[in-house]
Amino acid sequence: MFLKSLGAAIAALALAAACGPQARSNVTLIEGDAFLGPADAKTVVIEYGAPTCPGCKAWHDQYWAQLKAAYIDTGKIKFVFREFPSHNPPVDAAIFSIARCAGTADYFPVIDEAFARQMDIEVASRSGGAIAALESLGQKFRLSAAQVQSCIKDPKNIQRIVDVQTEGSGRGVHSTPTFFLNDVEVADPRFEALSQAIDASLGVTPAPAAAPSETPAPAEGAPDQPAPATPGAQ
Repeated sequence: MFLKSLGAAIAALALAAACGPQARSNVTLIEGDAFLGPADAKTVVIEYGAPTCPGCKAWHDQYWAQLKAAYIDTGKIKFVFREFPSHNPPVDAAIFSIARCAGTADYFPVIDEAFARQMDIEVASRSGGAIAALESLGQKFRLSAAQVQSCIKDPKNIQRIVDVQTEGSGRGVHSTPTFFLNDVEVADPRFEALSQAIDASLGVTPAPAAAPSETPAPAEGAPDQPAPATPGAQ
């Protein structure tokens, strides 16, 4: 039932797409999970998320850059994004399809851009302009209107989303964003807590808290002295 309803909703969006010249000579769909970091990393973080989900955008805006810089760009973890439509399922599914058609190098940039455009896409969706917003998103990543139409109707993309929905629901995912660290659900996905959990998984010993320093009190009646200037400070 979910597959039929999702397919019908996506097809309705695609009917409005206008044909145009292809920006890419060919489109190769991503197979399986889209991820960043080493494929064989021992520590794996999985996010079940959706680009129209306000909570997902809030997490992305606050913590994604920190997580990426500290653990993904440094090769410490594998980060997997699993497509779990939640807030506006047909539009989520269409964005996921565009990302998968954009290829491995552009998958995460498409998701980033969709979060950046979340409000615009939502407003367009409510006024019947979803397909134009989706075409605009695709065009940024060299997908023509015709390719966007083909991507959001592609049975492989639709089936992928249905499979993730089934897999996620089976492990207790009922809302987005939901995170797992090495297959254990993360109770607190804020960066500080998630970082501590990742470090524990990596075997990193927390640094001991620094002892408070004691500053001698100035002699009675002596004037406060300004701190010495730091070389180069303005």
